[in-house]
Amino acid sequence: MRVGQLIQAIPQAAGGTTTAFLGTLDALSAAGLEWRAFTQRPEASDPVWGQANASLAGWTFAQRAGGVRAGDLGTRVAAAVARGEIDVLHIHGVWCADYLVAARACRRAGVSYVWQPHGMLLTEAVAQKRWKKEVFLALGGRAAIRGASAVLFVTQQERDHSPLPAGSGRREVVPLAVEMPPMAVDAALRARARTRFGLPADAPVVCFMGRLHAVKRVEMLVEAMVGLSHGGRDAHLLIIGGGEADAEARLSELARRLGVSDRVKFAGWVRGEDKWLALAAGDVLSLQSVHENFGFVAVEALGVGTLPVLTENLSLAGELSGVGLCVVGGATPAELRTAIGEGLDRQASGRVLQVGAAYVAANYSGRAIGGRLKAVYAMCSEDRRRAGAGAGGDNR
Repeated sequence: MRVGQLIQAIPQAAGGTTTAFLGTLDALSAAGLEWRAFTQRPEASDPVWGQANASLAGWTFAQRAGGVRAGDLGTRVAAAVARGEIDVLHIHGVWCADYLVAARACRRAGVSYVWQPHGMLLTEAVAQKRWKKEVFLALGGRAAIRGASAVLFVTQQERDHSPLPAGSGRREVVPLAVEMPPMAVDAALRARARTRFGLPADAPVVCFMGRLHAVKRVEMLVEAMVGLSHGGRDAHLLIIGGGEADAEARLSELARRLGVSDRVKFAGWVRGEDKWLALAAGDVLSLQSVHENFGFVAVEALGVGTLPVLTENLSLAGELSGVGLCVVGGATPAELRTAIGEGLDRQASGRVLQVGAAYVAANYSGRAIGGRLKAVYAMCSEDRRRAGAGAGGDNR
């Protein structure tokens, strides 16, 4: 099966959407599927270009992607569909005119396409700059989404809060593929991680990894550290990430005012092995964002045996708590402090260290997600074949 993957652009600055797209390509490779990626050519200075450049045979780059009007990205995809080079097209994102060109080409050729909005059809997301999005939907977007064989959501919460046009096809939940840690996950890893980041070996540690931005509510986490202890030891907070120029300074000043600055450590952005060590250094990971359509870091933390503590608004909270692999808390400093305390208590059993990595491998690894995508593509192709046969082969 030859699967086309279409996204408007893949700059590193796009964060989760770019990570999700690249992870999808890896998942398809793990499932033995042949893929071809279509996108706007990244800037040579963008780190993503290095990753794409390593496998150029699978990429088709356009010089310009469209916005309100289509660019040559849609033309390139449509040409590949017309030449019979794609069996299924997977569209990532929503608000791009090139997607409408690609969808029309698929319908003309009788090729299945699936649409993955990456949270862009959530009610609250559509409400932002609503009039522009309503124009896009009226000028072909609604018809294009309705014509998709399936719309893919990464969590049940996204599916349940993303209204689709009447008559739309399948609504499938397929999580995003998450990278697995490249090292053995055991108690020795946690000890090495504590040494790497200068943390006390026997102190309870909370970690945060992400952008230092208002949407992440890191201030609330710093406030939750006041009076937080476990086993007679004050808890420490390891903050991994960066943001606006003064973000770290503001958080540091807040910690000083609250009297916890000696227990709050900033490590900046980390990559490679250090990323996994940073996650393994924590007993728990706290994620308290205003919104996360998925939450890669929560699953990655589980992969190294660190228990996620999630505020109740987050998409993964219900799923992970349902299998006993996260603690869910409220969105005030006091409620978050209570949830973190419960997480520290649970970690004392060692269960997450024993089962976390296995759960992630079975449900979120590239091999697992690639297999699920392969099944969805096969169902959609069969649906299209039956529809074409029922219409006497007329796939216009």
